[in-house]
Amino acid sequence: MHEELASKLVGSVAVVGVGDVRRGDDGAGPLVIQLLAEAGVECVIDSGASPELDTWKLRELAPDTVLFVDAVDFGGAPGDAALLSPTDLRTSGFDTHRAPLRLTMEYLERGLECKCFVLAIQPKDARYGSPMSDEVKRSAANLAGGLRSIIGQTSERA
Repeated sequence: MHEELASKLVGSVAVVGVGDVRRGDDGAGPLVIQLLAEAGVECVIDSGASPELDTWKLRELAPDTVLFVDAVDFGGAPGDAALLSPTDLRTSGFDTHRAPLRLTMEYLERGLECKCFVLAIQPKDARYGSPMSDEVKRSAANLAGGLRSIIGQTSERA
Protein backbone atom coordinates (compact mmCIF):
# COMPACT_ATOMS: atom_id res chain seq x y z
CA MET A 1 0.00 0.00 0.00
CA HIS A 2 2.86 2.39 0.86
CA GLU A 3 4.34 2.25 -2.66
CA GLU A 4 0.93 2.66 -4.30
CA LEU A 5 0.15 5.72 -2.16
CA ALA A 6 3.58 7.22 -2.76
CA SER A 7 3.11 6.90 -6.53
CA LYS A 8 -0.27 8.69 -6.44
CA LEU A 9 0.38 11.44 -3.89
CA VAL A 10 2.36 13.89 -6.01
CA GLY A 11 2.94 17.60 -5.59
CA SER A 12 1.09 19.40 -2.83
CA VAL A 13 -1.29 17.03 -1.03
CA ALA A 14 -4.43 17.69 1.00
CA VAL A 15 -5.86 14.87 3.11
CA VAL A 16 -9.59 14.95 3.87
CA GLY A 17 -11.18 12.74 6.50
CA VAL A 18 -14.76 11.67 5.84
CA GLY A 19 -17.05 9.97 8.31
CA ASP A 20 -19.24 10.16 11.39
CA VAL A 21 -17.40 9.41 14.64
CA ARG A 22 -20.73 8.47 16.26
CA ARG A 23 -20.95 5.47 13.94
CA GLY A 24 -18.07 3.29 15.12
CA ASP A 25 -15.78 2.41 12.23
CA ASP A 26 -17.26 5.18 10.08
CA GLY A 27 -15.02 7.47 12.14
CA ALA A 28 -11.87 6.03 10.53
CA GLY A 29 -11.35 9.06 8.26
CA PRO A 30 -11.59 11.62 11.08
CA LEU A 31 -9.26 9.46 13.22
CA VAL A 32 -6.58 9.47 10.51
CA ILE A 33 -6.92 13.27 10.24
CA GLN A 34 -6.63 13.63 14.03
CA LEU A 35 -3.46 11.52 14.09
CA LEU A 36 -1.92 13.48 11.19
CA ALA A 37 -2.78 16.83 12.78
CA GLU A 38 -1.30 15.73 16.12
CA ALA A 39 1.91 14.84 14.24
CA GLY A 40 2.06 18.34 12.75
CA VAL A 41 0.99 17.46 9.21
CA GLU A 42 -0.49 20.48 7.46
CA CYS A 43 -3.23 20.52 4.82
CA VAL A 44 -5.54 18.12 6.63
CA ILE A 45 -9.31 18.65 6.85
CA ASP A 46 -11.85 16.73 8.94
CA SER A 47 -15.00 17.04 6.83
CA GLY A 48 -17.18 14.82 8.96
CA ALA A 49 -20.06 13.33 7.00
CA SER A 50 -20.28 16.14 4.41
CA PRO A 51 -17.03 16.64 2.46
CA GLU A 52 -18.86 18.58 -0.24
CA LEU A 53 -19.21 21.44 2.25
CA ASP A 54 -15.42 21.82 2.50
CA THR A 55 -14.64 22.21 -1.19
CA TRP A 56 -14.03 25.93 -0.56
CA LYS A 57 -11.16 25.02 1.79
CA LEU A 58 -9.65 22.83 -0.90
CA ARG A 59 -10.00 25.65 -3.44
CA GLU A 60 -8.00 27.90 -1.10
CA LEU A 61 -5.29 25.24 -0.65
CA ALA A 62 -5.19 24.46 -4.41
CA PRO A 63 -3.51 21.06 -3.95
CA ASP A 64 -2.17 18.91 -6.77
CA THR A 65 -3.63 15.81 -5.10
CA VAL A 66 -6.55 15.32 -2.73
CA LEU A 67 -6.72 12.12 -0.70
CA PHE A 68 -10.04 11.38 0.96
CA VAL A 69 -9.90 8.88 3.82
CA ASP A 70 -13.19 7.11 4.45
CA ALA A 71 -14.70 3.88 5.72
CA VAL A 72 -15.89 2.02 2.61
CA ASP A 73 -17.38 -1.44 2.39
CA PHE A 74 -15.40 -2.92 -0.48
CA GLY A 75 -15.69 -6.52 0.71
CA GLY A 76 -12.36 -6.79 2.53
CA ALA A 77 -11.58 -7.90 6.05
CA PRO A 78 -12.14 -5.28 8.80
CA GLY A 79 -9.25 -2.81 8.73
CA ASP A 80 -8.12 -3.69 5.19
CA ALA A 81 -7.28 -0.67 3.06
CA ALA A 82 -7.65 0.03 -0.65
CA LEU A 83 -6.79 3.01 -2.82
CA LEU A 84 -9.73 3.93 -5.05
CA SER A 85 -10.22 6.44 -7.85
CA PRO A 86 -13.46 8.37 -8.44
CA THR A 87 -14.62 5.88 -11.07
CA ASP A 88 -14.50 3.11 -8.46
CA LEU A 89 -17.30 4.83 -6.53
CA ARG A 90 -21.03 5.09 -7.24
CA THR A 91 -22.62 8.24 -8.64
CA SER A 92 -26.15 7.79 -7.35
CA GLY A 93 -27.61 7.82 -3.89
CA PHE A 94 -28.31 11.46 -3.10
CA ASP A 95 -30.20 12.15 0.06
CA THR A 96 -31.17 15.47 1.55
CA HIS A 97 -27.86 15.95 3.33
CA ARG A 98 -25.05 14.34 1.37
CA ALA A 99 -23.94 13.96 -2.23
CA PRO A 100 -21.99 10.85 -3.28
CA LEU A 101 -18.26 11.33 -2.69
CA ARG A 102 -17.58 10.52 -6.35
CA LEU A 103 -19.39 13.70 -7.46
CA THR A 104 -17.37 15.82 -5.03
CA MET A 105 -14.15 14.26 -6.32
CA GLU A 106 -15.08 14.81 -9.96
CA TYR A 107 -16.05 18.43 -9.19
CA LEU A 108 -12.65 19.03 -7.58
CA GLU A 109 -10.73 17.34 -10.39
CA ARG A 110 -12.43 19.55 -12.97
CA GLY A 111 -12.37 22.76 -10.96
CA LEU A 112 -8.92 22.51 -9.41
CA GLU A 113 -7.23 20.39 -12.07
CA CYS A 114 -6.06 18.06 -9.30
CA LYS A 115 -6.15 14.29 -8.89
CA CYS A 116 -8.46 12.77 -6.26
CA PHE A 117 -8.29 9.38 -4.58
CA VAL A 118 -10.00 7.62 -1.69
CA LEU A 119 -8.02 5.72 0.87
CA ALA A 120 -10.79 3.28 1.81
CA ILE A 121 -10.75 1.43 5.13
CA GLN A 122 -13.00 -1.61 5.43
CA PRO A 123 -15.34 -1.16 8.42
CA LYS A 124 -16.43 -3.91 10.78
CA ASP A 125 -19.33 -2.10 12.46
CA ALA A 126 -20.62 1.33 11.49
CA ARG A 127 -23.89 1.28 13.42
CA TYR A 128 -24.83 4.39 15.36
CA GLY A 129 -23.36 4.28 18.87
CA SER A 130 -21.03 1.37 18.22
CA PRO A 131 -17.37 1.69 19.27
CA MET A 132 -14.61 1.73 16.68
CA SER A 133 -13.21 -1.77 16.19
CA ASP A 134 -9.62 -2.58 17.13
CA GLU A 135 -8.92 -3.62 13.52
CA VAL A 136 -9.94 -0.22 12.17
CA LYS A 137 -8.07 1.66 14.94
CA ARG A 138 -4.87 -0.24 14.09
CA SER A 139 -5.35 0.33 10.38
CA ALA A 140 -5.97 4.07 10.88
CA ALA A 141 -2.80 4.38 12.99
CA ASN A 142 -0.70 2.45 10.46
CA LEU A 143 -2.06 4.43 7.53
CA ALA A 144 -1.52 7.75 9.32
CA GLY A 145 2.10 6.77 9.96
CA GLY A 146 2.62 5.88 6.32
CA LEU A 147 0.95 9.08 5.15
CA ARG A 148 3.18 11.19 7.43
CA SER A 149 6.20 9.64 5.76
CA ILE A 150 4.88 9.99 2.21
CA ILE A 151 3.59 13.55 2.61
CA GLY A 152 6.92 14.60 4.13
CA GLN A 153 8.74 13.18 1.12
CA THR A 154 6.27 14.82 -1.28
CA SER A 155 6.73 18.28 0.26
CA GLU A 156 10.52 17.90 0.12
CA ARG A 157 10.33 17.14 -3.64
CA ALA A 158 7.97 20.05 -4.42
